[in-house]
Amino acid sequence: MGFMKNKRAITTILLVVFLISFVFSMQLFVPIDDPVYNYLERQATRGYIPEFMNDSRPLQRDEVAAWLSKIQDMQNSLHKVDRELLANYIGEYRHELNDKRHPALADTNEYRLGFSSWNNLKDDMHSLFSDKPIEEEKPIYVMEDGKNTVWINADFMVRGEGKNKTLRFIDRLGAEATMQIGDHFSLFVDGYFFHQYLPDDWKEPAVEFKGYWLNNHEFAHLATFDRSEAYINITGKFGTFSLAHYPVVWGNALHSVILSEEAVPFGSIRWSKTFKNFKYSFIHGTLMANNYIWTIEEGRSYAPKYLVGHNIEIKFSPRIHVNFSEMLVYGNRIPEPTYLIPVVFLWPSEHALGDRDNKMIVMGAEIFPLNSIRMYGNVLLDELVFEQIFNDFWANKYILQGGAQWSPRSLPMDVIMEFTAVHPWTYAHKYEFTSYTHHGQDLGFYLGPNTQLFTSKIDYDLSARNRLSLEFNYELEGADSVNILGTDYPVGGNSNQDYQDRAYNLDYNTTWLMGNIQIKNSIKLEWLYRWRNQIHFLSTCELRMVNDQTDLYYSLQLNFRY
Repeated sequence: MGFMKNKRAITTILLVVFLISFVFSMQLFVPIDDPVYNYLERQATRGYIPEFMNDSRPLQRDEVAAWLSKIQDMQNSLHKVDRELLANYIGEYRHELNDKRHPALADTNEYRLGFSSWNNLKDDMHSLFSDKPIEEEKPIYVMEDGKNTVWINADFMVRGEGKNKTLRFIDRLGAEATMQIGDHFSLFVDGYFFHQYLPDDWKEPAVEFKGYWLNNHEFAHLATFDRSEAYINITGKFGTFSLAHYPVVWGNALHSVILSEEAVPFGSIRWSKTFKNFKYSFIHGTLMANNYIWTIEEGRSYAPKYLVGHNIEIKFSPRIHVNFSEMLVYGNRIPEPTYLIPVVFLWPSEHALGDRDNKMIVMGAEIFPLNSIRMYGNVLLDELVFEQIFNDFWANKYILQGGAQWSPRSLPMDVIMEFTAVHPWTYAHKYEFTSYTHHGQDLGFYLGPNTQLFTSKIDYDLSARNRLSLEFNYELEGADSVNILGTDYPVGGNSNQDYQDRAYNLDYNTTWLMGNIQIKNSIKLEWLYRWRNQIHFLSTCELRMVNDQTDLYYSLQLNFRY
């Protein structure tokens, strides 16, 4: 009898969720690496849309479309290249900006499959290789009936890359599907498979490898890995609720110290709500510890590990924005109901739950003092002992970051300069299940603690099809450990280190950089050529100098979407 009651209750819950998905629906996410974010930030810096809030991504397509529409009203003030880019984006966001059907659909058809007929395939190939300005991507399958939308795309990438005289390659093959039901329910899923050739003298994985399972095959030097990302979104007057395994970025900087673009994606529940002058975001996710225990009976066993955080962006005026974040990692127990409350303050809640979790707060601001100038800064406090605030105390764990962007109205260009300093032991904690990492990799600043980085970057759009980027990095990196009387002690150079294992005689001598300091310089030139609407080339050349060693890296990449 009890089983039947539980079964009816579960059925009722599933039915309610199913009905809600049709009553409340939403638009799709814009990927965090989409160039439209940089375009909008450029126009915000120029003073056209200074009220634009871009500190928690991804945004939704309808949000981005609204900003593009606002820029369109002042397009006569834009540079010629920016007008061309805007026209391309307006075409790409056709679905949100007007009631026209996809240009690939005939007036009498609600769906279209590209390879269902020779004429369709021939028309698609003509569109793919056309050099006319883009209207919108032409997917393999498109369905739009006025209420619901389905898009399915195939995606292929191949890249040859070199390090001095050593060559290797990587390719990616996959597909993605998006569905929108009504105006407020949407879902997305993709799946990708990667091949990588690893020569003996260049074993570092490709930049696409982020904590996935790497398979080494019997074929010499060949490694493969795969990944899938997905989300389900429901929105309404309450905001946007998401169940997602999808990248997320929090922060106003080129290299975020909160949730970074370089971090490994993780599964999470999310909620966000945009008000007139502020936006509130909440996340609770499941992380993976770096190590596991293996037994014959249970196989791999990982300690439970979770991340919870909230971020608020406040617009005091169109030219003054501030943000405040609380982040916390906990584990080795079931999810805490307290931490599942989106609006609860994490700092006092952690104290009430036994002061055993890894908590930090971040305060940031950005101002637009003049048209074409954006200035920003962030302070992350992991731990701070106020009576030792001006001393080299080990527990003063914090990050200082500042930067500026110049985007002149007379040129299609952005210049960004940024400095970040991360004190040793920042992000680290007592246990592996409370370090600020996922799969052992940092969630925040991508270089981790005990580092300093100065970055300057120039992005220049030669035309709507050609973009050049030049980036210089000067990096100082301390050691992970030091040797004292024959024993190695960690000095906070790795977020996975246990600070209880430190050398206590260094507690009052923990400077900004500990151990042997490694100096790294790099200068990188990148050229993006949008040869055809859905066929792009990306070439790079980078010179890296680490202490006394210099290496030349270079690559040529082809991206093809259908």
